[in-house]
Amino acid sequence: MNHRTAAREIVILALPQLPKDSTKFSKTGFEEIILSLSRSLSDYAKKNLTSVSSDLQRIEKFLLNTEIEHPDNETHTSQISPVLIPDTKILREQVEAIKSASTELLNILELPEFVIQSGQKPTLEYAMQLLENYVENKERVNEVIEQAAQRRDKDKKWKLNRMVRLDRDILRIAATELLFLKDTPTEVICDEAVKIADKYGSDESKKFVNGVLRDVVELARGQSAAL
Repeated sequence: MNHRTAAREIVILALPQLPKDSTKFSKTGFEEIILSLSRSLSDYAKKNLTSVSSDLQRIEKFLLNTEIEHPDNETHTSQISPVLIPDTKILREQVEAIKSASTELLNILELPEFVIQSGQKPTLEYAMQLLENYVENKERVNEVIEQAAQRRDKDKKWKLNRMVRLDRDILRIAATELLFLKDTPTEVICDEAVKIADKYGSDESKKFVNGVLRDVVELARGQSAAL
């Protein structure tokens, strides 16, 4: 995880903790937010571990019950033998549960590096740069996101307050970079935004962020051409 990747993730997760009047935040205040964020991530990791443990216990119970109830084991009294499970739908459900548990575990394994990165000077400097540019240009950033979202689905008339908070915050930081911090390739900004949506959100979050960012890029390019 490089310092800009970490900075993006930190800022996106920290946005909900900013004071209501975000123009009043300072570097000292931001450092307090980082401390609070570290604690929140620890809680997030604990919840994920509990979820993983529950999923694996549920799968283990399902397999044991399937073996016990299978006709091949009717005559076995001392030892239950493995059996074939012909229903592929059931197997798919169990595989999906294991994949979900694996993803959560991978997220947890990243936590120590993430916390270490949050204390590094280059990471904090870029995080502050992202926040300062977002706060200074918040109205323009929000306007572009709404324009892009309405392009994607005019029937829904997307407004920021109707978006999932995580999706909205990911879009805000990505749009800030695309519009005002132009030293990172567009593809990198969009790719990392989608990865964060995939990591912390749902499949719908990933698709929504990816779709809206395509139009944000077009609007950003139009803005540059007009200057």
